[in-house]
Amino acid sequence: MQNRKTKKIILSLAAMSVLSAGLHAADWLSIAGTEPSFIKKGGQKIANHNNKPRFWGFIQAGYQKNYGDIFIPAKGPKAGKNLTPFSMIPPVLDTQQGFEINRARLAVRGMFDKANTIDYFFMMELGEDGVTKPAGHASHNVLTDASITYRGLPYVNLRVGQFKYPGSEEGMRAVFASEYRNFSTAGSQLLLERFIPNNAKEVAPGVFQAAPKQSVGAYRDRGIELFHTEKVQPNVTVTVAGMVGNGTGLSSSSASDKLTYYGYLASEYLFGKGRGYFTQSVKGFAWYQTGKRRLHNTDYTRERYGAGVDYFHNGLRVDVEYIKAKGMIYNGAKDVDPDPYGVNWEYQIAADKNNEADGGYVNVQYYVVPKKWELLARYDYLNRLTNSTTGKREFKTTTLGFSYHFKGPTRIDVNYALRDADAPGNPKAQKVLDNIGNLLSVQATLKF
Repeated sequence: MQNRKTKKIILSLAAMSVLSAGLHAADWLSIAGTEPSFIKKGGQKIANHNNKPRFWGFIQAGYQKNYGDIFIPAKGPKAGKNLTPFSMIPPVLDTQQGFEINRARLAVRGMFDKANTIDYFFMMELGEDGVTKPAGHASHNVLTDASITYRGLPYVNLRVGQFKYPGSEEGMRAVFASEYRNFSTAGSQLLLERFIPNNAKEVAPGVFQAAPKQSVGAYRDRGIELFHTEKVQPNVTVTVAGMVGNGTGLSSSSASDKLTYYGYLASEYLFGKGRGYFTQSVKGFAWYQTGKRRLHNTDYTRERYGAGVDYFHNGLRVDVEYIKAKGMIYNGAKDVDPDPYGVNWEYQIAADKNNEADGGYVNVQYYVVPKKWELLARYDYLNRLTNSTTGKREFKTTTLGFSYHFKGPTRIDVNYALRDADAPGNPKAQKVLDNIGNLLSVQATLKF
């Protein structure tokens, strides 16, 4: 308990100290939602009037191996059911190793008019991940982004459609830019939202379970957003964003018909080099989101907030983020197939507003050879259902690795995750958690 409190205090103080100092990294809201106002041509910076569509995309493919053990009860009502989804490779969760095409995305973006007043962004997913095959169930959803941004208003941009909501840095970051194959545990379980239908089975008071209703949220929602980045000093900017969304991720359906609200604030200092993920800068940020989700015709509150710091300069990258969650806590995937040779995964959600969780990560990366060889080290943790003695789970992961960059984000990443999980108030659950294994990931990213 004391260690968890200490980690929380360190992450929170580190994040807020930089935020109050007025500092920044990549401005993902502007990068994703707008076309650049200026471009370089003939060594000069000129206004951007190119309204031709820009087609681009990326592929991420590789190999993963989970070194954990598969735990199947030998007898009893759960005989044959796999209790260790964290010992399987997502999203299908039916094997412990294999080659994969994790993501294959095609996109088009640009401006409708040469005045750069209306910008657009569309992207589709053709790979196999939580968007197309959550927990092994086909979602029939390939559209991840479809938005239009109006830039004709003073001091604010207006974006409508389906896109990444303003929030966690890990979520807003262009996924092809990250040298880590997998999200942090807190990001994956607390923010990468899973959806189950209103008629999900109530397996315990306030705990619901069912097959996935749709794709994972993918850090996205459908709605309307106002955002703006203002330069307050030559090298200092402030970014503010607010969004109202359906709270349905990549789907238009909403059982509750209640909206979800998002807020975001960042302050940044630019060192004057690089762009996008390679912007040399330091940023402090904070975010908040709240909304309702309906299960058994009851609306449950889902609340998330966090703060963090990002730094990248002279080949050194340091990221720190803290995340707090209340209500609608993802409680893992559960196998309901009694056949020991088969799996049928369902999501379980602890819905009550009194359920809490928190987590975060500290990441350090360094280019030992500029723009080529990079070393990686990330520690992340998740304390799930901290309000429950028997339900509490503590996950700790240290990921080590390296990357070789061919050019920019086109690279090969090697990650090795040392993973540990505890159920301090539940010896029976601990027997299952003891089967968690380390995870080797090798992934190639090609951006075109």
